[in-house]
Parts: sequence; structure tokens; C-alpha cells
Amino acid sequence: MSSIAGGAAGNVADGSDYCSDVTKYNQYDFLIDLKRILILFDTYRDKFFSNHIYKKPFLFKNIVSDIDLSWKDISEMYERADASDPSFKLMNGHEVPKSKYLESYINVGRVEYRYIKPVIYDYMRNGATLVYNRIRNEPFISNISREIANFAQAQVITSGYAAFSAKPSYRCHWDTRDVFAVQLKGRKRWILKEPTFKLPLYMQQTKDMPDAEEPEEVYLDVVLEEGDILYVPRGWWHNPIPMGEETFHLAVGTFAPTGFDYINWLIRKAPNIIDGRHNLHGFQESKKLLDRFGKEFALLMSDESTYEQFMEDYIGQHRVDSPISLGTLANGKISQLEMTQRIRLNVNLLYPFSNNFVIVNGNKINLDEISQKLINYINKHQACTISDVLSVFSNYPRNKLHELLFQLALNDVLELISVSDSVVIGSEDNNATLNMV
Repeated sequence: MSSIAGGAAGNVADGSDYCSDVTKYNQYDFLIDLKRILILFDTYRDKFFSNHIYKKPFLFKNIVSDIDLSWKDISEMYERADASDPSFKLMNGHEVPKSKYLESYINVGRVEYRYIKPVIYDYMRNGATLVYNRIRNEPFISNISREIANFAQAQVITSGYAAFSAKPSYRCHWDTRDVFAVQLKGRKRWILKEPTFKLPLYMQQTKDMPDAEEPEEVYLDVVLEEGDILYVPRGWWHNPIPMGEETFHLAVGTFAPTGFDYINWLIRKAPNIIDGRHNLHGFQESKKLLDRFGKEFALLMSDESTYEQFMEDYIGQHRVDSPISLGTLANGKISQLEMTQRIRLNVNLLYPFSNNFVIVNGNKINLDEISQKLINYINKHQACTISDVLSVFSNYPRNKLHELLFQLALNDVLELISVSDSVVIGSEDNNATLNMV
């Protein structure tokens, strides 16, 4: 992890709240749609985090508008996928073996893979679902995933599900991660039932528990339409069912740290407790030793500085994919971002460490007054422009702000959302320097 020394409208599941008057925006590019997602997410932020996150489902109705996604776009996305990856699946009530729909061949001395398209077409015409897990480097999908990650303050993995029939791709099951289901094409019916095993971890999937019984009572039976997002907490039984028509949806799984993650990390520190290094014999002989060891471990676990060390290590591993900006950031003749340049912070969780630093995309940023206010402003106002920032921080030297923003972009702390054709040319001598460790 590097270090920057900076001076530097929805309705809920119970139907009690419904917003039918949804502001419409003219979409000149997907950026407008992103702003709309942020607006509606923020509208329901307090209620969602108080009453729903990790607890019960929530339906964001018509939150993504003016979706311009064709089957040509979806097909090209699947064409770019690595179908040989184990996570890529053709589901037909069960996982279809890859050998049935994927062939290998030699392309100038290199083994490559391609779809056996007639087989895929036949399976899907007869009810199969094509599942693309861990979607990356697809701007349209990545933008939606980024907004959800920022809202949930967690890492995400995004999967796509394409189908044309009325056949479910999976049996009713629970997930071991919270999921935001984003309906982008057509409709899909979702049947949700309350958990019988609360807050399952990754090793506690439905398939790992043969005695788990699906409840009979239905908590929510809803049809997602284009633009809807359904939040399903981990552990909730759910069965997404195609409706005999075209459908494509995303499942954006969110992964916030758990107590289990914390315990796993703490195990590394356990050898420092001397009572844990003693040899064990009979239980009665070892009981006092184990009691002392347990108390020392519990003190370590509840220590705030230890917890912050864990969060520093955990967040230090987070990486947010952002588009590479060669035209601006790789060009040595450019030293300043254009005033109309839109930016956002490359972070899912902006954790305020007590020692006045934050970690963004692997960069540890030591905060002084100006950099702290700047980082917080950009995080709160995603997709703001350089002009917005300079206006808000007009009391600070303009050239220093330009230098700091440019250095943050160079170090992948800021994403350049849309690079303008017009750029500001400056001298390398004018560049601000942030010490990278």
C-alpha cells in the first residue's frame, strides 16, 4: 500500500412507502443516470441503513431510468467474457459442463476458447440461463456497480443473468453475500422467504446444508421491471424466475467485513500472547491456562487500536477499478485538469482513522485541514467537476488545489469520469508533489 503525504423513488418490501413522482432527466450520456441513482439512493439512505441493511429486503422502484441497453450490447459483453473461467456458467436447472458449449483450438501457437454457439442457442431456447460472474471492465455495468458499492460502502462482485424462457436457473436458495438485483432488460419475478439460518458465511451455502428446509410462507412476491433494484440480504431464501420473455439482470453482491474476518486477522497476533504458546495436556490441567489465554485474546479483540489496524489492513487491500486515462495522465505536457472534468473518489468505504488519514485505492493519505475537506467533499459529491471544487474551496490558493487534484488523479485516488478533448498545458516544474512511500 502506498502513502500520500498530503498537505494535501422506491417502495420498501412492505409497500408502506412508494414514490410515484420520479424526476426525469434527459440522458446525454450515462453520467446523468449515475447522478439520478445517487439522488434516489440518498433519499432513502437513512431509512435503508436504519431498517433494512443486513435485516430485510428493500425495493428501489424505477431507480435507473432511460436504460439504453440492447441485446447487441449484452451479446458483445458476453463475447468479451472469458467463458473458460470456472465462474462462467450455463445453467439449465443444473450447471451444464463446459465441454458441451465451449471448444478449445490453437490460434498461432496459443490455446484459446470459443463458444459452440449452436449449442448455447439451443440450450437458451429451451430454458437455460447464461451466467457471467465477476464482470469487469464493462463501463456501463461498472458504473452501476460503483454506485452500489459506494452506497453500500463495501466491495462488490457483479454477475449478469440472460434468459428468454420461464425456467428458473437455480432452485430456491440463500446467498452468503448481500445482493442488489438490478433489472436492466425485460422483467423477472422474485419470490423471497425469511431466513432459517441467519447471516451465513461463505462456507455456509444452501448446498452445504442438506438439512436446510425452505420455508413455506412467502415474505415477498414481486416482479422487477426495467430500472428496479431489489436488495436481498444474505441468508434470505430467494427464487428469481424468468417470465417467458427476454430478461437480463445484474446481481451486485456486496462484501463488508464480518466478525469472522476480524477473528481470522486476529489469529496472526495470537502468538504474541504467551499463554497461547504453552503446551496443552488434559482439560482440567489446561483450563486455567486457557481461561487466561481467552481473556487476553478478548482484550485484544475489543481494543480500538487493534480494530483500526485490522481496518487499515482490510481497506488497504481494496482496489476500485477505474478507466485508464492515457490522454490526460500519461501525457507529460499536461499538468492540470480541465475545469469541466468530472471526478469521483476511487473508494467504496472512506473510513476515518483516528490518526488523521484515509486509505483510497491502496493509497494512505495523511490529512491536513484542506485535504480532509477536499476528500470528504468529493466523496459526498460524486461526479463533481473541477470547477465545482474550486468554487467551494475558493478561500484556498487556486494553483495549489489544481496541483493537489492532479496528483490525486495521477495516483489513482480520483477517477476521471469523462476526459474532455480540451486540456490545459503546463510546465512540469509547476507540478505539486505528494510523497509516495
